[in-house]
Amino acid sequence: MSSSQNPDLMGTVRALVEDALPASLPGARVAAESDEVIIAMPGGRARVSLGPLLRLCLDQPYQAWPELVADWVAAIRREMPDQVSADLGPSDLEQLRLRLIPAAETPESDNYLAMPFGEHFTAVVVVNRPGRLDLLTLAQAARLGPDPEGLVRTAVRQTVERELVSLDVRDHELPTGGSVRLLASDGNPFVTTALMSVKRFLPEGADNGALVAAPQYSAVMLHSVSGRLHDAAVALHRLANSMFVAATDPCTDQIFWWHGGEFHPVRIVVEQSTGTVQVRLPEVLAPVVERLDRGH
Repeated sequence: MSSSQNPDLMGTVRALVEDALPASLPGARVAAESDEVIIAMPGGRARVSLGPLLRLCLDQPYQAWPELVADWVAAIRREMPDQVSADLGPSDLEQLRLRLIPAAETPESDNYLAMPFGEHFTAVVVVNRPGRLDLLTLAQAARLGPDPEGLVRTAVRQTVERELVSLDVRDHELPTGGSVRLLASDGNPFVTTALMSVKRFLPEGADNGALVAAPQYSAVMLHSVSGRLHDAAVALHRLANSMFVAATDPCTDQIFWWHGGEFHPVRIVVEQSTGTVQVRLPEVLAPVVERLDRGH
């Protein structure tokens, strides 16, 4: 059924849904251009059609619509992962954290407190609750105070002080030579946030930057770039891919070359027919590659 068939029904039900959303799905909204509810989630968004609800209301008297809407919204909330919290109190300020996630192809960041971190990652503010992470919506942030940047600073500080100080940092030998530095903490969903300060975890003299992998939210790998760059990239890619596939908290199987404070994707292409492996390095770093090839 379309809204043109019964505009009064559509308008009334949309209004009832809009009134019901803040309590159960803060940050969600009724789309202006379609008969859908849009729910913001980390790395993307969920779209839920209003069609089934409209058909339910069509068969019931107007007096029953508010209860039907409330039950429908509650059912949608139960199907959503625990990433959006309906309530937030002053004590939750202590639980604010900053989480680094891969940038989504179609991010829906208008409704929660998030910001790009370079081209390939997004930093999201979350409430660290027992057993789950809840997004901090813009509406919740506004209720906590007029300064969202202050909330971000609080989240960063608390993540560093309470989640990153106890990381297990170990160096492991790569099959191709050299070593990879593993930053890990079992069950810690904030280890990827360490990528906001890569230099802090690199040894001195890492003038050419580092190959970086974040196969799990609880594990990050760094390899200081020197000679044998191609071999190191292939070895790190294989290690990262195996961890990504086996992870219960997968982040990304992409590897990057961190240089000059930016993350540049490194592409590993395997020719299925021959088994040969190509390493496609970022063109912007061609002068660095040339210098490395000369042995300087």
